[in-house]
Amino acid sequence: MRPAARRVIAALVLALVAAACGGGAGDSDEGQGQRAQLNLNAELRIGFTDDQYILEGPDANLGAYPANANIVETLVYINDRYEVVPRLAERWEFRPPNTWRFHLRQGVRFHDGQPMNAQTIKEGLFDRVAAKRNGGTIRATPQSAVVVDEYTIDYTASVPNLRVVEQLVHPQNGALAPGSNHGTRPVGTGPFRFVDYRPKERITVERNNDYWGEKPLVARMTFRFYPDRNARLLALQAGDIDLAYEIPRDDVAGLESRGFTIAKSTVGAYRAIYLNAHGEEPYDILSDVNVRKAIAVGIDRQKHVDGVLDGLATTDQTFVPPSALGASASLIRGHQYNLNAARSLLDNAGWRAGADGIRVKDGRRLRLTLVSGFPSAEVIRPTPTFLQAELRNLGIEVEIVERPDSASFQDLMGRKQGDIFIEDGNQNDANVGFLPILLLYTGPGSSGSGVYQGIAAPGPRFDQLIQPALTEPDHAKLQEIVATAMNEAITEQATVLPLNGVYRIYGMKKSVTGFVPHPSFLNVSWLGVGVTGG
Repeated sequence: MRPAARRVIAALVLALVAAACGGGAGDSDEGQGQRAQLNLNAELRIGFTDDQYILEGPDANLGAYPANANIVETLVYINDRYEVVPRLAERWEFRPPNTWRFHLRQGVRFHDGQPMNAQTIKEGLFDRVAAKRNGGTIRATPQSAVVVDEYTIDYTASVPNLRVVEQLVHPQNGALAPGSNHGTRPVGTGPFRFVDYRPKERITVERNNDYWGEKPLVARMTFRFYPDRNARLLALQAGDIDLAYEIPRDDVAGLESRGFTIAKSTVGAYRAIYLNAHGEEPYDILSDVNVRKAIAVGIDRQKHVDGVLDGLATTDQTFVPPSALGASASLIRGHQYNLNAARSLLDNAGWRAGADGIRVKDGRRLRLTLVSGFPSAEVIRPTPTFLQAELRNLGIEVEIVERPDSASFQDLMGRKQGDIFIEDGNQNDANVGFLPILLLYTGPGSSGSGVYQGIAAPGPRFDQLIQPALTEPDHAKLQEIVATAMNEAITEQATVLPLNGVYRIYGMKKSVTGFVPHPSFLNVSWLGVGVTGG
């Protein structure tokens, strides 16, 4: 459902409420009947995965990431086609050589009553992001934001960056009221106000009746955290929650047969493995590009989709959605499954089959450690065991190490304690170069943490190819630049191997209406979601 459609529904719901007091004679009987079922005093109970909020320091993100409770808002938003649309900024313009001017929406207030204007955006958005490592993805400094007048603000990044507007869509770049704490009690401008938070248990928000736009259709929302997928599924079946994230694919048919509704997003997410090309012994085997390419062509992605993901995925070999890359998606050649070619690559690299079928070179077994997972090992199961079996066919022994959350996963990655790292990621930015630059780029202007670059940086040619993505004004050329650079990383260097494009799967009770999955799950809007019945 498009935002415009949601506004129509919301307007009709409010009209129906007015009709109950004597107005609304023009509504059809059918429309009145449908909207009369909405319970505007309802609480929507949502089952999320695990609680990964950061509560301290400049990266604090309570209520924003990864479970976005719609407390804070960004200057701009991305729709389901990855197009940038207005939010707190009504319009914007580029002022060469490196400045963006934002014209802010008037009449907006933060939940504590402070007016949203250029000064509060400077303090609560740009100055806050400037305190992050490297000034965040937008490369902010304390001098970046300059107030022009009450509702106009200029922003200049510390490096040339024409992707600023596209990067501002991320909820971690949302506007907080000056003086509020994003780790304890976030105060935003969003359609929902913060109520309370119990770590590892729940976060609760309530309708902001003073919201500048359409009003939410539920009075409260509670996000409950269920790291275990079976516990989350049982909570939905028992009626403890109304809607659940990350439904296991093998449970979809069973839920539908029990009368639950299944919703899936278009492809915005991906499942990929990062190969440690820069490790030290005992994690140095994948420094050989031929071994990496053997793995790349030795995995049957279609079998993974059909047998493991129950057909609820694609065989795309890109970690930027093909829809975002347009025609340039075809520039990423990827790897076709070929078991014999994979074996030949290993033979040529000097790895010969041993007595038990596991390959050996200079007395060393071809044994790799696979680390799972991001956002958690629970979400990614059973893909690691599938990969273990696929690589066993090549004569590669795989040990699986599971991590419960992204922090512990990235800790091992940062210390290069593993050979293969598997994750579910998502394109959460309108900038098509967001992920390859954030995760793999090591050249001038790099803003990544270095964790992924430390194991999977493809090298100087990749950096040379992707660097113009920071400053290219033409969108079609940008798509071509990004696709060409990703082909270098995926096809030529094989440091990152996308396995599949992934649909985000949600399950919900029939009483939940208006929920529209977003390909960037961080940007789900809860405005049009309602609950029927008492």
